[in-house]
Amino acid sequence: MLMKSIVVFTPILLLGLIAGCGSDMPKTVKVSGKVTFDGKAPPGPGVVYFLPQEAAKDFPLRPATGDFTADGAYKATTFAANDGLMPGKYKAYIECWETAPNMDGKPVKSFVPKKYQSVDSSGFELEVTVADRSKQQDFAVITK
Repeated sequence: MLMKSIVVFTPILLLGLIAGCGSDMPKTVKVSGKVTFDGKAPPGPGVVYFLPQEAAKDFPLRPATGDFTADGAYKATTFAANDGLMPGKYKAYIECWETAPNMDGKPVKSFVPKKYQSVDSSGFELEVTVADRSKQQDFAVITK
């Protein structure tokens, strides 16, 4: 009888424990958009880097990225794929390589003008608030 009780209640107990385990990660807000180069699709895939400047109250500072595809579409990732950004103020910069950094000694060449390769000069800023359900943020890279 004891063995039968263990067999019946063990799965129920495990399901209860699993269901009760929520994520300990802070709340994120879905952030997505498009990266354009002179108003058109980028010359290839790349990455938007989000560097936090100021966290929202009770949130930590946490950097994030957003890989963009050849059509320029990206979704920001902080902890898990496409989960978004934590509330706060961010600056961003872009990378899109013609010849990526490599171990072969090939010269590195970026499609992105130097201005957009640093948060200090890109001019890309955004704020995500606790009240935002989602946010659309596009980035326009001017090469000419």
